[in-house]
Amino acid sequence: MIRREESSDGKIYTKTSAVLCMVIARVSVYTYMRAKWIVLIIVNVLALLFFGVMTLFSSALEASLPDQQMVSRWSDGDMPYAQISVYFEDQFALITDNILMTRVNIEKKLTENSLSPEKDNARLWADAFSTAQKKITVEIGMASSEAELIATGGDFFLFHPQELLYGSYYSDDDVMHDRVVIDDVLAWRLYGASDIAGKPVIINGKYFFIAGVFRQSDNSDMEKVYGDRPRIFMSYQGYELLGETPRFSSYEVCLPSPVTGAGAQMVKEAMSLNDETSLFIENSSRYELKKRFSIIGSFGMRSVVDRPVVYPYWENAARISEDKSALLLVMQFIGISVPVVTAAYLIGKLIRNRKKLFNKAIDAAKRKYNEQKRRKGERPKKKEKQTSTAV
Repeated sequence: MIRREESSDGKIYTKTSAVLCMVIARVSVYTYMRAKWIVLIIVNVLALLFFGVMTLFSSALEASLPDQQMVSRWSDGDMPYAQISVYFEDQFALITDNILMTRVNIEKKLTENSLSPEKDNARLWADAFSTAQKKITVEIGMASSEAELIATGGDFFLFHPQELLYGSYYSDDDVMHDRVVIDDVLAWRLYGASDIAGKPVIINGKYFFIAGVFRQSDNSDMEKVYGDRPRIFMSYQGYELLGETPRFSSYEVCLPSPVTGAGAQMVKEAMSLNDETSLFIENSSRYELKKRFSIIGSFGMRSVVDRPVVYPYWENAARISEDKSALLLVMQFIGISVPVVTAAYLIGKLIRNRKKLFNKAIDAAKRKYNEQKRRKGERPKKKEKQTSTAV
């Protein structure tokens, strides 16, 4: 409320108060609007930083599992490749003859699609296969330990590279098939050391020799599914030396895919896959945006398993990372939504006030024009004044 007095001094005081109140009000509005914009800018910068951090985490997660990066290790040219995994129910697991037939059929499909190696004697594609893990007892002397045995074939260690501490891998081309690869935990339990390449172990009364010792993965997702028991790998030919017939519940292949889905289709046709007895996964596309959206959409149902297919530990680790990747995608959208909404709001406000802003721009241009015109008119007067002064 503005106080008004009868005296002239009082009237002057009242007018001064009114002007001061107006100035204070304008300053308050300006300060509020400035603070509003500062807060808006800070919030958007923080949101963009959050988006960037989540994107970095997502990229690191995708590269954290070497088992899912076969394409980057195999492909070195312009030809796109696909990494495929197929998992079978136990009663429909493959035998050696099935693997050989699958290889022949894949070669035919590649030939039909005019796909051949860029260099002579080069390999165009690779595959690997393995049995479900089986609990066994490994012995030597007075020492023994339970372990999980997986029999493998093809380029298994190319698909699933391990951190070798000592020794090397075995191969399907070995003359003798009595070599195994064990983890460092099993090595310490049997020999009290990890530098034991070439040492023997006994499995079911048969002697095998340690080709290499590897360190268990320190990836958090892999640690969760690796299990408490140590692990031992042997070739499927070595598995036959135990009097066992290997049945492969996992088949993996890395092959050319000239267009999206072409590689996957060739594998499906080559193996005549039945969706009711097997699970088909394209590893090379599991972290793509479309796949991550589908995981979000089926988040509650992903835990439901309606068929007796047992995933190997590396696939379980990949599925955990998929869920994390989908969650990071949600975080990324939360982060990017703030600047997107802010931009949309500002653009909408600009469109709504376009006439007012246009008129302000016109008025500003007119004022500038009139100011320039006024200054030009003052210049002759100043010159006349200077001339008269000089006289």
